[in-house]
Amino acid sequence: MVLIPSFLLILAYLSGSFGQEDLQNKVFVFPAANKKAAVYLNVSLQEPLTNFTVCLRYFPLQFRPYTLFSYSTKHKSKAFQIVKPNSHTYNLVVGGLSQVIGPLKSFDAEWQHVCVAWDSTSGVVHCWLNGKLLPRFVMRKGYQMGQNGTIFLGHELDSWGKRDCFLGEMADVNMWLRVLTEEEVNSVKKNDDIPNAWLRWRAFNYTAQGGACVEKALHQVF
Repeated sequence: MVLIPSFLLILAYLSGSFGQEDLQNKVFVFPAANKKAAVYLNVSLQEPLTNFTVCLRYFPLQFRPYTLFSYSTKHKSKAFQIVKPNSHTYNLVVGGLSQVIGPLKSFDAEWQHVCVAWDSTSGVVHCWLNGKLLPRFVMRKGYQMGQNGTIFLGHELDSWGKRDCFLGEMADVNMWLRVLTEEEVNSVKKNDDIPNAWLRWRAFNYTAQGGACVEKALHQVF
């Protein structure tokens, strides 16, 4: 039984910064050597999660294993995750099962754009890296992720307070409750606005905690 999310939410309101705002041309900056830094998203999905696309942009300052995006539910702390265990691979987690993607060419010294989509009906996973669609594969066909999950950026529920967070900058986090087309992903990469996003960077409801903060973007990111 997972009790930590409620505690984290209370802690965030007491010690973090809370906001809902248009973050266009802004970034989250994550602090160095911090085990309690994360961005908590103040959203709640009332239905099971069965189809989605998550896109985000990030620029790591140095390499260390980190979690970019984490969705945890009451019964599954690793319902969905985008993890970077090393500079040449990604680790995607769906319903507690993980799949390593790579080895890939390392681009750690520049902005990266990643989109991951999953369709419960077929189990097919799409992964786009910097606009390029990687070979598709199947995970957890027919599985449904629980509703009312907890979403963290830059950290994960199980490692909060135990392992350092992502170090660097993150921007343009969006999520749709469907699988985007390749043309739509290319538009997202160019920062075009794709309608009906469930998580929308230009109307972001979040709580930054543990030193994570919002700053003006200083780099061209596409």
